[in-house]
Amino acid sequence: MINVDNKVKNIYYMLCYSFYGEQLNEKDEAELGSEAFDNIYNLFSLLLCLILKKQVKKGLHREYVSITDEIGTIKGRININQTINNNSLVKKRITCDFDEYNENCLLNKVIKTTLFYLIKSNKIGSETKDALKKLLNYFSKVDLIEIKSIKWDQIKFNRNNMSYKYVVDLCKLILNGLIVSDKSGKNKFKEFLDDTRISAIYESFIKAYYRKHYPELNACSKKLYLTNKPLTSFIPMMKTDITLEYQDRMLIIDAKFYNKILRENYVNPRCKTVSSNNLYQILTYVDNQDPMKKGNVYGMLLYAQTIDEPSVSLSDILNQHKIIVKTLDMNEDWSDIKYRLNLIAECFKQDSFQ
Repeated sequence: MINVDNKVKNIYYMLCYSFYGEQLNEKDEAELGSEAFDNIYNLFSLLLCLILKKQVKKGLHREYVSITDEIGTIKGRININQTINNNSLVKKRITCDFDEYNENCLLNKVIKTTLFYLIKSNKIGSETKDALKKLLNYFSKVDLIEIKSIKWDQIKFNRNNMSYKYVVDLCKLILNGLIVSDKSGKNKFKEFLDDTRISAIYESFIKAYYRKHYPELNACSKKLYLTNKPLTSFIPMMKTDITLEYQDRMLIIDAKFYNKILRENYVNPRCKTVSSNNLYQILTYVDNQDPMKKGNVYGMLLYAQTIDEPSVSLSDILNQHKIIVKTLDMNEDWSDIKYRLNLIAECFKQDSFQ
């Protein structure tokens, strides 16, 4: 294993689970150069390379693309206005609108644009850029696209292009989170790891980890309705971060990634507490799934450990429900992180939370 800072390495593993669906295998790790974990920009670039190399081996996705072009023979539908405006007939040509089945579609434009801006960045090392340039060659017949013009909600996935989903999700994170435009109009990078983005990655990582290593727990995000009339009521629908189910039991995990875990206790200033809002939230989830208080639904607040606060591990009965609060230290060795996640799963399976 490359000797690197645990935090940077573990962010990479989190990204692999979130976007790659699995931990790096030995072959993938062997392909990482000496600059692999130099900075967060290389992490994103290398992860994109790993996913994209597997995609291009399958061949680029193709679909019918609408084209308007000035050609010598009639093809598709004649565009009379463009033909007149371009004086096409004088040149013995005609402007036509037609569909062509090729790789110059929105999915591939997004990928090529992402590769293009990563290669231009001075944050990316030479080894990483070489890998990106090799991949860019596969997109020679694909156009670049303006980042601001990308309509992410128009990108639809089906059984023909579903393998692109991880690639496009990662491109979206890179383009929206890393690349911004400065006053001079040049594109530059900014730090992307704000609480919102890293929190989403942290949640996705935990869910993906349990899906891969504990498929019997059916890890998922579960929609919760607080009213019997969700379509006509102004009461919002809620959604759990991670829900695990085993036999007749359920564990609802709320993944939290904050700068601060503990809050000031105004009754006793010397004693800090976890957020009351977080506790109310997890209690609402558990109440919704166990309204009769049978005791087979548990709630857990799983905080990412902060540097200057103590680790937390407690379990108590609140409103006749078992609520667990734990911290997960993402600065530990990867093997320790796996051990702690495995311990949660095993305690849940054996119904042995203390």
